[in-house]
Amino acid sequence: MMRFSLAALVAVAGLMPTAATAQATMNHVAINVTDQARSVAYYEQAFGLSEIPAPLNAAPGHPRWMRLGNGVELHIQAIKVPFTPPPRIIHFALTVKDLDPVIAYLKKTGRTWTDYAGKVGEINRTRTDGVRQIFTQDPDGYWVEVNDAANRPPR
Repeated sequence: MMRFSLAALVAVAGLMPTAATAQATMNHVAINVTDQARSVAYYEQAFGLSEIPAPLNAAPGHPRWMRLGNGVELHIQAIKVPFTPPPRIIHFALTVKDLDPVIAYLKKTGRTWTDYAGKVGEINRTRTDGVRQIFTQDPDGYWVEVNDAANRPPR
């Protein structure tokens, strides 16, 4: 009598992803915020993101969605209590065509940024590919890397 494991049966039935079909793509990033309108305005003004219709926007308190590009979205969800922001190493990155308008916005609004080493007000210029990058925090303390990798030559 032959014995098969559940995994083997699932694979034989074609239900288990193979190396060719198991490639995932980014769909969205979700953040919890204390003031949804403030966060939406921040991401619009600082990085030029635009809000898009969300299927759940029918009632107040549901996530608001913003377009990040390449089919990826930022979902901004309202919460009632603040949270402790994670360390800078836990961040998401946004690529912009020009870093200077972002820095001008941060200066105008009194926000700070750091380079990769954590030096306040500095721009990281040590990447071997020439990309400039900064790290800043949104109104709730989420760390956002902002870089101008859009200007990097294709690999």
